Amino acid sequence: MNGLHALHKILIEHAHPRPDSVAPGEFLEIEPDVFAVQVATNAEEVARLEADLAELGVGELPLRDRIFPFIDHGAPAPTAGIAAGQKRWRDFYRARGIAVADPGAGISHLIMTEQGIVLPGSVVALRDSHTPTMGAVGAFAASLAGGTLSLFALGRYWLDVPRVKLVRIEGRLRKGVFGRDVALHINGALGQRGALGSAVEFAGSFVRALGMDLRFTLCNMGTEIGAMASYVQPDDVTLRWVKDRAKRAFRVFDTDSGFEYDGVHEFDASTLDPQVAAPHAPDNVKPLAEVEGRHIDQAYLGSCASGRLEDIAAAAAVLKGRKVHSEVRFIVTPGSREVLKAATRLGYIDVLHEANAIVTSANCGACPGLHGGILAPGEVAIACNTRNFPGRMGPNAEIYLASPASVAASAIEGRIASPLKYLQ
Repeated sequence: MNGLHALHKILIEHAHPRPDSVAPGEFLEIEPDVFAVQVATNAEEVARLEADLAELGVGELPLRDRIFPFIDHGAPAPTAGIAAGQKRWRDFYRARGIAVADPGAGISHLIMTEQGIVLPGSVVALRDSHTPTMGAVGAFAASLAGGTLSLFALGRYWLDVPRVKLVRIEGRLRKGVFGRDVALHINGALGQRGALGSAVEFAGSFVRALGMDLRFTLCNMGTEIGAMASYVQPDDVTLRWVKDRAKRAFRVFDTDSGFEYDGVHEFDASTLDPQVAAPHAPDNVKPLAEVEGRHIDQAYLGSCASGRLEDIAAAAAVLKGRKVHSEVRFIVTPGSREVLKAATRLGYIDVLHEANAIVTSANCGACPGLHGGILAPGEVAIACNTRNFPGRMGPNAEIYLASPASVAASAIEGRIASPLKYLQ
């Protein structure tokens, strides 16, 4: 292997023992900077964890100062059963002196980067499939398939060093086309196994011109092509964004000039029209024009894919001075409290309220199908969710994935519609 990728250098820095070099397929024992844990709904899991820790003789948790518990699925609790599970988990952390993020703070991937907990060069471990989202700041962020007990008990876990694929995107978008359209198009082109088990780096002139919001959107999509981790090389945009957020010192790693990628995929964003992922897979992607006019019952803006300020701004630009169709529920769930506050300050939330949209507190909302906009059997939604698998927002429903602007335009018309006419 000629040279190392920045992701490999990050792993070396966090490995015990620390090797001089690594190669894809090797296993490393990693100590993360952040061990993020979802405050889940399963109270029985807490009892098992406590029993396991007692059997191992673990008193104080070794990563106590690096454990970040959060509540973003089913937040605030929509049922008594979920509330009971969340209380059991909160009690577990509080008994060990670990603060739990409140259920209105937002989605883990957003708030950990917004609050400077995850930074360039970080390693973050989290049992959530969209953990790669945080690679937008130049971190190694991979979802835990297992290893949770070892992190609680030992403060370390094992992972295999990934190969790295390069997705190079050039060009400038046409009017009415947005970053989420690009992400959907790439998902459709590469498929759900396009980067299976590998890491993926997003680069090119298109990526360099993006603000952080849409870099997060791209890295989030890495999960849908099977990537272990997503990555954007930190640049001036990144550093300006993290400068006033960082809670500790950080280090930017660079990829060696001789590094050979395990495949290069090239895309021209300037050729794209608005895109949709039709039911029932996020890679079932086609031009929106092919499904334009399809009746919808609900429009949804939110999730860790598209719940940021730029997303809400795009929807507000479409909706300004207009109303949501009388037969459509348009639900907007900001990804974080920071996003909600900024959108309020800039007037976007007023625009949404005037249009008769439903604005909720910051959380994962309807995307995982727990609350905040569940669909009835047979209903059709257009959404900014991460996924549109069967049952994702309710049984026997249809979900079309699209950009926030396309979702807003569809909410106005009561059918799938292009945003272009509303952006003249």
